[in-house]
Amino acid sequence: MNANKYLNSLGWGGGIVCLIAYSLNVQQILASDSALFLSMNTAGCCCLIYYTYKKEAFANTFLNTVYLCMTLLALSRHLTGLN
Repeated sequence: MNANKYLNSLGWGGGIVCLIAYSLNVQQILASDSALFLSMNTAGCCCLIYYTYKKEAFANTFLNTVYLCMTLLALSRHLTGLN
């Protein structure tokens, strides 16, 4: 698989993981403070940050970085029991 196909697959995969997490949340299958929801968002954001950075779509890189920071804050609160 060439580098561009790998990069596109990473971008699509990250977006799909974030959308699945969001869909499960709005259907009340996953709580917004569950470890699985937050982990899915973390993984998806990391993929999207890399993808958008490599594509030089820096506005999206910034947006996903902010989203990742909020998710990591919530995940750390969840893991330390500070909810």
